[in-house]
Amino acid sequence: MAGLTIPRVAHRFVDVDGTRVFYREAGPADAPTLLLLHGFPSASHQFRRLIDALGSRYHLVAPDYPGFGHTEAPEGFRYTFEHLTDVVEGFVQALGLERFTLYAFDFGGPIGFRLATRHPEWIAGLVIQNANAYDEGLSDLARGMTANRPGVEGAAERVREILVLPVTRGQYEGGTTDPELVSPDGWTLDQHFLDLPGRADAQVELALDYHSNLALYPAWQQWLREHRPPTLILWGRGDAFFPESGARAYLRDLPDAQLHVFDTGHFALEEKLPEIAPLIAAFVDALPERTKESSMKIAVIGAGGNLGGAVAREAAARGHQITALGTATVDVTDADSVRRAVAGHDAVVVAVKGGDRLVPRAAEALLTALPAADVPRLVFLGGGGSLEYAPGRRFVDHENFPAQYRETALDQGEALELLRAADTALAWSYVSPPPVHLVPGEKTGQYRAEARNTPLVGEDGESRVSVGDYVSAVVDALEQESFVGERFTVGY
Repeated sequence: MAGLTIPRVAHRFVDVDGTRVFYREAGPADAPTLLLLHGFPSASHQFRRLIDALGSRYHLVAPDYPGFGHTEAPEGFRYTFEHLTDVVEGFVQALGLERFTLYAFDFGGPIGFRLATRHPEWIAGLVIQNANAYDEGLSDLARGMTANRPGVEGAAERVREILVLPVTRGQYEGGTTDPELVSPDGWTLDQHFLDLPGRADAQVELALDYHSNLALYPAWQQWLREHRPPTLILWGRGDAFFPESGARAYLRDLPDAQLHVFDTGHFALEEKLPEIAPLIAAFVDALPERTKESSMKIAVIGAGGNLGGAVAREAAARGHQITALGTATVDVTDADSVRRAVAGHDAVVVAVKGGDRLVPRAAEALLTALPAADVPRLVFLGGGGSLEYAPGRRFVDHENFPAQYRETALDQGEALELLRAADTALAWSYVSPPPVHLVPGEKTGQYRAEARNTPLVGEDGESRVSVGDYVSAVVDALEQESFVGERFTVGY
């Protein structure tokens, strides 16, 4: 029949640190990828109809978590949301997925947001479907369930009461407009897996850990504010767990997100797939692609140094074209030298230090050279000494500031003031690390980045970040065109 395209769906396993992860995969490998993260108490089978609808046009990948579906977890597996995220992270790496749209439903929310904060560079866009990240998105029923946690008397028993067929079925049919449109296959298969040996114990462990997700809501909301990923929000307003207010709460942090609310329940795809699938297709089609043709060409001045080299490696790993510049190829204090070296680039990152006011002289040269070379973007790696420990009081000016670093810190502070005072169309950003604790370490993706003049501190009152996360924040600022005309700092 002309025009009829039906995808071939493969059903595979991959080993992730001893867990045999089952997944469904369809679509061309070079098409935009969607990673489909399922909810409770279901598994990747909940996406079968969506895969049929979109799998000939896009690359769809849907894993089963440990404790769900066909995935086989080793004996002694720890069923926490952090550990499930570890497995999904390893799964993504095992399949070589570098960038994708994340579809997060129910449990896919806490797993997906953990994944996104660890690897913001993976996220091309978000499809949020009844996956809550806000306090107002918790119904009284959900609050009662999240109150179950280790040490609470009767908590495990209360969780076991919901792992039965009537409750499983109710999650599918509750809130729907026409229950006849909801296939019984979903809840029947879910209950089959729930009744397998050991599965109820796994679900109890996860339920008692759910409170850990609520504690991370502020961090996820901040990540959304800072990264502003393109987002499509789909919501069944009849959801007994996550009411419509949870969907609308996302707009506080993602004012440009698309929001569609449907007269259905928690498993919105079951009843509203004909309306939802075209919205997802249109959303993915509108996402900007990162290809060799569209990647940025970035000149890194100071690429031979510790931080400049780390930025160059991180940007290259994300598919950007890097030109490494050092003293042999450019005089950063000479505007003509800089102009010649950076012409034809999309952005310049500068990480330099030295005597004779090298840093502020470099800032002056860059302010002249980049507009002359038609380079629109600059990220200047400055110091933490110009941050303030009290209003108007910089660390570099404190009597206890280490004398051996004072000259460099003062120069870096002068460079910041030159950028702030410049009457320029150049989209500059100045990034400060913590005043003391920029420490060796890999990228975790769990950092915070904010435009501010004071350090970001953690719960222990200390300002700290690894080099891996610091340079990740730098490349994020380039990719997202964030913190333009501002100083920002990074920390945990």
